[in-house]
Amino acid sequence: MTRISSFFLLCFFWAREMLAFQNVDLIKRHNIVTASSSPLRAKEENYTSSPPRPKRRDKMRLGSKQTIKPSSKAKNGKMKQERTVVIMYHKPPNVITSHSNADALAKTHTEQTRCTVYEDIYTMKGFVADQSKTGKEISFEAATNIQSKLHAIGRLDAATTGLLLLTNDGNLVHQVTNPNAKIDNEQSKSVQKTYEALIMGHHELPEASTTISENNDGNYPLVTLLEKGATLSPKHGGQTKPVDALTILSHPTASTTLVSITISEGKNRQIRRMFHSIGSGVMKLHRVSVGELSLAGLPSSQTTEMQVGEWRLLSEDEIRLGLGWECRWLDEVSQVNGDC
Repeated sequence: MTRISSFFLLCFFWAREMLAFQNVDLIKRHNIVTASSSPLRAKEENYTSSPPRPKRRDKMRLGSKQTIKPSSKAKNGKMKQERTVVIMYHKPPNVITSHSNADALAKTHTEQTRCTVYEDIYTMKGFVADQSKTGKEISFEAATNIQSKLHAIGRLDAATTGLLLLTNDGNLVHQVTNPNAKIDNEQSKSVQKTYEALIMGHHELPEASTTISENNDGNYPLVTLLEKGATLSPKHGGQTKPVDALTILSHPTASTTLVSITISEGKNRQIRRMFHSIGSGVMKLHRVSVGELSLAGLPSSQTTEMQVGEWRLLSEDEIRLGLGWECRWLDEVSQVNGDC
C-alpha cells in the first residue's frame, strides 16, 4: 500500500512540473510574437493616420499664385502701343548678336564668357544720353519707351566690329535687310552697307582705262567681285550680286590689303565668304555705315563718332533720312518677360 501511494505521489509531482514548464514556454512564445508584431502594428497605425498639416508659413512658401503679383504695365497680356525706335550701337569684338549666348558654350573659356549685344544694351552699359537725361540713373524702358523685343537690323558675327542698328519694328528690319523690299508699293532704293576689311594678299585694282579680259582677270581677282559677284555654296546663298563699290584704301604690309566694300545684300557672313571665294581671307572686318548713317550719325550732323561699346537712340529725322523709313505706331505686342 505504501508503495502504491508513493507511486501516485511521484506521478502527481511530475505532472505538476510538466504543466508549469509548459506554461513558462507558452509565456515566452507569446512575448516573442508580441515583440515581432509591434513594428508592423506601428507602421499600420502610421499609414492609416492622417499626416500632420503643414504650418501656414510652409504653405505660403510653396510657389503659389498668391506670392506672384501681376505687372502693373500689362493688361490682358498686352501693352501700350509703341512707336518705331532705332538704336545705334558701336559693337565691340567678342560680343555676339544673339538673344542667347547658348551658341557660345562650346570651345574655349573666352567663348563661354562673351556676352550678347542685348545684354550689353539692356543693362544700359555704354548708353549715351541726351542733355535731358544726362546724370540721371534711368532704366532701359524709361530711356527707350520699349517694352517689346529688340531685333538686330543685319547681324554681325562675333569678330566683326562697328555699326549695328537695333529696332522694335520688324518691318524696318525687313526693309533694310531685303534688297527687294518696297515701301508704299513703290520700289525703294536698296539700303547699302559699307565695310572696311583687312584681307590677305597684296591686291590691286586696274586703272580705269585698263580693259580686263577673261584671260588676264586672274591678275586682278577683286574685279571678279565688282563685275560678277561671288559664287558661294548653295547652303550659303549661292551666287551673290556684284558688289556696289570696292576701293583699295592702303597696304598695311606687303602681304595685306585694306579695302572698302559696299553691298546691298545681307547673306550670312557674306563679306568673309566673298573674299574667300577669290582665294583671299578676311583678317579684320568693321562695318562703317548702313544707308546714310555712320557711327557719327548723318553726314550733315556735327556729332562725334561713338566709342566702342557706346549706344544711343536715333531721332526720327535720322531714321527717315538715313534709312528712308517713316517712324510709325506699331500694333499692340505681347509682353516679353526676361527675354534678352
